[in-house]
Amino acid sequence: MTPFESKTDPSQIPPAAAVCGLFCEACAAFIASQEDPKRLSFLAARMGQTEEDTYCEGCRSERRSKYCRSCTLFACATERGHAFCGECTEYPCPEFESFRQERPHRAEIARDMERIGVAGAQAWVAQARERYMCPECRTINSAYDLKCRTCGHDPSTPFVAEHREAIAERLSRQ
Repeated sequence: MTPFESKTDPSQIPPAAAVCGLFCEACAAFIASQEDPKRLSFLAARMGQTEEDTYCEGCRSERRSKYCRSCTLFACATERGHAFCGECTEYPCPEFESFRQERPHRAEIARDMERIGVAGAQAWVAQARERYMCPECRTINSAYDLKCRTCGHDPSTPFVAEHREAIAERLSRQ
């Protein structure tokens, strides 16, 4: 795959457009941080960390979770002056591929990186919102919300419909 040049002024890239192609608004920690304090407490306890360490406003924000603050992909892109991993001449590097394959919510990041390169970050964020939005009530859900967290629609999102088996398998191991 050839690298792309970002079609978005770096200052205009939404905080929820992660350097790796993840859509932060569909992250359980992001959702919990923005609108569900009980979920934030639950996630923090499950991860064995404080709520402050779990709280996150997105990859490009000043307030990122402990996990996101230690992200090697973010550090690499920043060090190289790239807005997205896809801009790098080494993309997709072994670290990106390893990251992509670790968890079901990362299944589409290579495809999303392509979309970002073609459409730009702002257009991609709009597309991603639709992909993680409940078709019934329009609530954005995490990739691990099998049913909509607001209305109970099953599946919660088009993403979940497509990746349900891998997500359910991952959830069964937690």
